[in-house]
Amino acid sequence: MDYRCFIAVVLASAIAEIVASNTSETATAGTTEPENGTSETELPSLCSVCNCEDDNVDCANKTLTDHFKDVQWPNKAIKVASFNGNLLVHVKQFPQIEIRKLILQRNKITKIDHRAFKQIINLTELDLSHNQLTSENLQPQVFEGKFSMADYEPLGKLLILNLAHNVLHSLHQDLFEHMTSLKVLNLSWNLFTKIDSRTSLAISSLLNLEELDLSYCGLKTLPDSQFQSFRYLKKLELSGNRLTSPPSALEEATVLEALYLDENPIQIIGPDHPHRFPAMTKLKLLSLCCMPYLTTVGPQAFSGLASLENLTINNCPKLETIDDYALANLKNDTEGPVWPPLKKLDLSDNALRYLPQLFVARWDWLEELDLMNNKWSCDCNNQYLINRLLPKYGSKLMGKQMNLLTCALPPEHAGKNLISLSNRKLRCLDLNGARPEKDATILIGVLIGIMLAIPVCLTIFIFWRRGFFFCGSQNPASFSRAFYKRTMNDEEY
Repeated sequence: MDYRCFIAVVLASAIAEIVASNTSETATAGTTEPENGTSETELPSLCSVCNCEDDNVDCANKTLTDHFKDVQWPNKAIKVASFNGNLLVHVKQFPQIEIRKLILQRNKITKIDHRAFKQIINLTELDLSHNQLTSENLQPQVFEGKFSMADYEPLGKLLILNLAHNVLHSLHQDLFEHMTSLKVLNLSWNLFTKIDSRTSLAISSLLNLEELDLSYCGLKTLPDSQFQSFRYLKKLELSGNRLTSPPSALEEATVLEALYLDENPIQIIGPDHPHRFPAMTKLKLLSLCCMPYLTTVGPQAFSGLASLENLTINNCPKLETIDDYALANLKNDTEGPVWPPLKKLDLSDNALRYLPQLFVARWDWLEELDLMNNKWSCDCNNQYLINRLLPKYGSKLMGKQMNLLTCALPPEHAGKNLISLSNRKLRCLDLNGARPEKDATILIGVLIGIMLAIPVCLTIFIFWRRGFFFCGSQNPASFSRAFYKRTMNDEEY
C-alpha cells in the first residue's frame, strides 16, 4: 500500500512539472521579441523619432534604414509623410494607414517589394525621385493594388508619380497597369537616350495623363505615334534633350497647352521640313530658352500655333534674326495674315539687333514684354521700336526696365538709352560697311587738303611757266640761249 502511494506522488509531481513547463512556453510565445531583443510593444513610436505636427509626418534626414513597423505608425490620417534624405535601400510593404502624399526621394532605394503600397489608403502622390531604381527592379507588381477573386482595386487614387533622377533606361510595358487614374508622370533625368517600343507602350497606356516630363533624358527624337492616344495631355517637358528640330510627333498632341523645349541644340526654326514647327492649335505657352545654337526664327515658324498667348525665346546667344511673319499664318488668302492672340513676349538675353514691327499683330494687346540684354541697333530700321513702341507702351509692358535698354550700334549711339533717342530721326546704316559717322571728319580733311593743294599747284605752275623745270613750251634753242645770256652776264661782270 505504501508503495502504491509513493508511485502516485511521483506521477503527480511529474504531471505538475509538465503543466508548468507548457504554461511557461505559452507565455513566452505570447511575447515574441524582435531581433534586437525588444518586444514590439516596447518599440519607439514613429512620432518619437520623427516630427509629427497635425497631419504631417516629417522623417527627413534622420539616417533611417527602415520606414518603421506597423505598430509604430500613428493611428490617424496623414496628409504628408516624408522620408526624404535617408538611407533606405529596400522598401517593404507599408501598413494599412491613410497617407495622401508619400515622399521617399533622395534615398538609396534599389528594391521595392511587390504590392508595397497596396495597403495605403487614399494615396494620391508618390515621390520616388533621386534614388537608384533600375529598369530590371521596377516591375508592375510594385504598384499592384488590392486584389481578390471578387474585386480588383488598383492604385486608383494615385494621381502623381515622380520617378525622376533614377537609372532607368527603359520601362516595362505594363508598368502603369495598376495606375489607371495617373495624371502627372515625371521621368526626367533618367538614362533613356531613346523611347523604345516597351517604354512607348508603357507611357501610352496612361490615357488620363495630363502632364509628362521627359526632360534631360538624352532624347534625339520621339516616336511619331507617341502622343496619339493622349486626349488630356496639356503640359509636356522636353527640355535638356538632344533634339535638333521640333519633333513631328507633337502634331498628335492635339490638346497640348504648354510645351518646353529649352536647352535643345535646334539651330533654325522655319516653315520647311525638318525645321517646321508642328501645328498645335491649342498650344498657349511655348518656351525656347537657353538654346546655344539657335540662330534664326524664319517666316511662319510658328504659324500653326493659332492660340499662342505666351512665347519665351531668351538666353539664345546666337539668335540674331526673327522674321516679321514668324508668328503669322499667311495661308488665308482672303483675309490676309492671321496672328495668334499673344499676351506675353520674352525676347531677353539674345543677340537681336532689330524688333520686327509686324511680329505681333497688336502690340497694345500685349500684357508683358521683355527686351533686355540684346544688341539693339539704333538706326532707321528700329525706328518703330524707338519712336513709337517704347514711348507709347514701354512703361505699361516693361516698367522701369524700359530705361535700361541701350544701343549697341551704331558707334555714335553705343551705350545710349533707346528712349533718349525717341525724338530723333535715326539714320540708316551703310550696307557696304561704310562708316557714315566719320563723314564730317573725312569732309573736313578733304577740304583742308584742297585748300593746301591749290596754292601748291599754282606755285608749281608758275615755276613751270618760267622754265624752272626745263619743260613745257620751251625748246632746245631757248635752252641754249638761257646759258648764252648767262655767260654774257658773267663776262660783263
